[in-house]
Amino acid sequence: MTQTGSMVELSLTFPDFVSGAEKSVIGECELEGRSVETEPLLNGVPYKVHRQSFDLERRQASGTFFTGSANARQVAHQLHEVLPGGGLVMDPTCGMGDLLLAYAEHLPIEATLHQTLAAWGKQLSGFDLDADLVRLAKARLVLQARLRGGFDGEIDRIDGVFPHIRVGDMMQAKDTLGEPNGFLFNPPFGVVRDVGECAWSAGSINAAALFLAELVRHKKVSAPISAILPEVLRCGSRYAAFRIHLVNQGVWGSYKSLGRFDAWADVDVFSTLIVPSPDGKIWDSGVEARNDLRVGDRFQVHVGAVVPHRHPKKGAWHRYICAKTTPRWCDGFEPKASRRFGGTVFKPPFVVIRRTSSPSDRNRAVATVIVGNRNVAVENHLLVLLPKDGEVESCRRLTQVLASDETNDYLNVGIRCRHLTTGIVAQIPWLEPDG
Repeated sequence: MTQTGSMVELSLTFPDFVSGAEKSVIGECELEGRSVETEPLLNGVPYKVHRQSFDLERRQASGTFFTGSANARQVAHQLHEVLPGGGLVMDPTCGMGDLLLAYAEHLPIEATLHQTLAAWGKQLSGFDLDADLVRLAKARLVLQARLRGGFDGEIDRIDGVFPHIRVGDMMQAKDTLGEPNGFLFNPPFGVVRDVGECAWSAGSINAAALFLAELVRHKKVSAPISAILPEVLRCGSRYAAFRIHLVNQGVWGSYKSLGRFDAWADVDVFSTLIVPSPDGKIWDSGVEARNDLRVGDRFQVHVGAVVPHRHPKKGAWHRYICAKTTPRWCDGFEPKASRRFGGTVFKPPFVVIRRTSSPSDRNRAVATVIVGNRNVAVENHLLVLLPKDGEVESCRRLTQVLASDETNDYLNVGIRCRHLTTGIVAQIPWLEPDG
């Protein structure tokens, strides 16, 4: 790494970058004109070098994405608010130390650099599987202390500071999770396919759920967790048992949407402070409907039954629709395409909604009214809403409900992951536009 003022040359591999960063903060370094706010090593440069060294597919497979300063400061602040007296704080998946750096902003500076590092070293702990990330986290903390205190002087080696920040796996060191007074937490978001003896799930799950469940299980009861988590844990139908599991563990969690995690991780996230509570709620968005009537009171909600790459074209001939060929917002589309299918089909009239849906979309629930006299086979990327009264006019009224700002607002809070579920659609408030 070559550094001139606030400019950093990004031509090195990530291990070389870490080595250069470590050397630059161990010895004496020129502090004039440098600050915590503008220092490249404390802001975006480490992420850029890491992205250059490891492609997106590899980072997605390992769930390796980093918090960023704005979200890190929010998470650190809400933990500091409930731990004003200090104590030992752990980030059990610390990466390059974003959350620890943000929390260290609240820690006092002592008379010398060595005294400051010794004091911080008693209050900051963490694990990461990657030795380079651990070294970089320590180097960044040393540089932050040096810049905040205006300290010159040297330290012998990075390994000699922050003894509680070390290479390790929180899932293999569960006995240490009972020691901290509080936790900073941004777990990996990758997929775990082997969940072992998991009482609340079977099959593949988001790693964040598994990590959080283990942390809640092994931490001391009084220790709060300030975390960034993927929205699917809060609103995904597959995680209903997981949420019940957390409630049964006696914890409550606040909720604040943070939107998309970053430009490289297409997942919405939220911040939460998880604390002991017997009230039986977790991650309540606080949204209340203006009335009690819901879409599910007037329509049965199903998932289309055709999985094109899985189901052979056998069985009776039926009309067929898929998400790509069904026109948006049509109030009377009669399918013409056909295919053989031996599974569940639906008799018109009914409404279909595209399951793929993002908070960035203009409309979350994009609908089409399906009409005709022949049964229809429906692709599984569409939700099927059958009117309980069998009337096409009820279907058309439903599309008005789905196109409303109230529905968009409800879904943008209720389900900020990238697809709609039968459960959330059935719970959409029935609010027809005025006039």
